[in-house]
Amino acid sequence: MSQAASVLVLLIGVLLFLSPVVLWAAAIAPAWWWPFAAWAALVGLIALTMIGRRDP
Repeated sequence: MSQAASVLVLLIGVLLFLSPVVLWAAAIAPAWWWPFAAWAALVGLIALTMIGRRDP
């Protein structure tokens, strides 16, 4: 993963889990599966950034 992609994933993860957006989303849709969907989205984003990577 390139350094720029790593920083982008880190910032999206911080926004997704440590910002007031979490409280706002919990107030709108307090479904039990929301935290699992947020983690799945972050894992999917990491997987998308790793698609073109090749190990030597």
